[in-house]
Amino acid sequence: MSAPKAPHKAATPPQAINVAVVGHTNVGKTSLMRTLTRQRGFGAVSIRPATTRHVEMAELSVPGSLPVRLYDTPGLEDSSGLLAYLDDLRTRTGFDWIDAIDRFVAEATDDHHPFAQEAKSLAQVRRSDAALYVVDVRDPVRARHRDELEILGRCAVPVLPVLNFIADPDAQIDHWREQLARVNMHALVAFDTVVYDAAGEAALYDKIAALADRFAAPLARLRDDLAARRAQVRRASAVEVAEMLVDAAGAQAGYALDQRQAQSDAEADLKARVRQREAQCVERLLDLHGFGADDVRLSDFAISHGRWDQDIFDPQTLAQYGVSASKAAATGAGVGVAIDVLAGGMTLGGAAATGAALGFLYDTARTYGGRLQARLRREVRLRVDDATLQGLAARQMQLLAALLKRGHGAIAPAATETLAPGEATVRQLGRQARRARSTPDWSALNRPGGATSGRRRSELVAALADTVEAGLDAAGA
Repeated sequence: MSAPKAPHKAATPPQAINVAVVGHTNVGKTSLMRTLTRQRGFGAVSIRPATTRHVEMAELSVPGSLPVRLYDTPGLEDSSGLLAYLDDLRTRTGFDWIDAIDRFVAEATDDHHPFAQEAKSLAQVRRSDAALYVVDVRDPVRARHRDELEILGRCAVPVLPVLNFIADPDAQIDHWREQLARVNMHALVAFDTVVYDAAGEAALYDKIAALADRFAAPLARLRDDLAARRAQVRRASAVEVAEMLVDAAGAQAGYALDQRQAQSDAEADLKARVRQREAQCVERLLDLHGFGADDVRLSDFAISHGRWDQDIFDPQTLAQYGVSASKAAATGAGVGVAIDVLAGGMTLGGAAATGAALGFLYDTARTYGGRLQARLRREVRLRVDDATLQGLAARQMQLLAALLKRGHGAIAPAATETLAPGEATVRQLGRQARRARSTPDWSALNRPGGATSGRRRSELVAALADTVEAGLDAAGA
């Protein structure tokens, strides 16, 4: 019996670097594809086995360089049975391993073939320049894993084991390293598709390059390009948080001092605008990172439909971030806001945020009568208080840290209680943002098309963004 014709690999310069993603069912192959491509909608991810039924491709490209094409393959459901089938085929035909695999691939094209799914996977491996063998390190090494490696090792394609779910408490990383070494698999990479690690991703491409060294240069360019894109997204996210803090700090709502009944309306208006601005920030952060509104959940507080479930003006919300709500009763303002009283066109600033300052204004008016009152511009302006600014900073930082550590292959909402920003960072952001209070025009919340440009405002936004990034560094994000 003649040997089958091997899958065609052109002698001409390659048009792409083809990488097959293979492994047993339900080990995270499609999740790996999603995380590497930043496409949370790629393929189908489920806790059910055999979710992927056909080979699917995604491409990563850098201008002027060979693209990397990743191929998601169906799971190897019965590797022990397949190994026995291939052994029998070799005995009957006298073929070597490669010819036997190619004959099997050519014959098992019917979906009713008992190894139809495995044939699709091996066909793609044989057409590829390298294969990523994904394993779930929460499971012990079993006979089927050894059989899978035996089969893949006979495909004449470099194989790189990828240890998935390494952040799980049940991960058995050392066990897997030891067992892989026993079958001469010393080159491997630990990369979790749920808890993203930039260093792990870079190592993955470096290991592929080591196994397929003719592609070392384009793989290095892709690795560096991905790192640069991540840095750009991180900075854009920090700027988005900074912009939100400037808008919130500079936001005001006013009413006449002799119309105290208007205070509740002004307060409600200010809070509504700040809530909407925070929701806009959440939406933009999720979009920057390629996630949806329900992808992140804190242990006690959640984001639903692009908004935080808990109100930023609720003292219990602030307490979750170690921030004490201001004693607003002393000023006559509601929780989360503070009062500035304008006299003669001049703000009384911090002194006006006390009951004594308000009393001073009233006492002066009574003592000196109408002549002085006529000279006073009696207007009260409400602003966001310091505690609320810190709360806004804290939970946007927590959200951003969670997004940076979340792989796009994750199914469950991300828990972020371990990614809380440091108190020093939150306090510093609050102090920096307060500078916007003296220039209300900097806040887009005070009027449509507010002055959101200008050198001094841009400098403040940049300084806040620097603090955000420093806080992310400290949090390991």
